[in-house]
Amino acid sequence: MKMLTNLFLFLLIGLLFFSNNSDLDFLNMVNKTIEVNVKGNAVKDEIYTLEKGSTVSDLLKMINVSDDVDLSCLNLTMILKNNDVIILDRKVQKEKISINTASLLELMEIPYVGEKTALMIIDYRNTHGSFKSLEEIMEIKGIGLKKFEKMKEYIRL
Repeated sequence: MKMLTNLFLFLLIGLLFFSNNSDLDFLNMVNKTIEVNVKGNAVKDEIYTLEKGSTVSDLLKMINVSDDVDLSCLNLTMILKNNDVIILDRKVQKEKISINTASLLELMEIPYVGEKTALMIIDYRNTHGSFKSLEEIMEIKGIGLKKFEKMKEYIRL
């Protein structure tokens, strides 16, 4: 009987030891769930309960993040562990570039605008004066509707 009691105590101590280890949380091993803390300036600081083996992508589906959240630093396929902390911040908004006053180098910071296109924008400004609308940039050879749709959020008059 004493040997059985000692074995029970040994197992109990082992369970208590492992339950303090975040990778081997005893209660979550039994429940087959994990808790993940989500913080950052894009979300309310909250703890989410997921099934073991859940990924960052699974978590994001639960949260239903908006388009202004920067996901570029996250590995969407990473398997989460109990007590993980995920930080979700908003995208940093760069100031839009003026197509009427920007230099060659500034114009080249616009996505989809290389040196050749930037030079054509400057030449157009010198010939026709300032752009009257953003859509007028489609007068530049090589900037059609599809390219304009991709770059319009980065430009201003």
